[in-house]
Amino acid sequence: MKKKVELTFMVVPEYLKSHCFVKDPIKVIVTDPEAIFLTGILGESGRKMVSAGIPFFFKKKLAMRLIEKGIAKQIP
Repeated sequence: MKKKVELTFMVVPEYLKSHCFVKDPIKVIVTDPEAIFLTGILGESGRKMVSAGIPFFFKKKLAMRLIEKGIAKQIP
């Protein structure tokens, strides 16, 4: 298991699961932490999570755009 990432803040995971959803999600691994940060989609905490290899769900349209630009790749 990878080393845990120290964050300034994080959403309580149980609340994410019970209160949030992504319509038409695609699960991705971001392959370029700097590029995703520069898009403005994720902030500093997001960059740290990306660097640690944490996967994300993005709406299909956004995920496909990131995949096409080589910033992310789809995972099962």
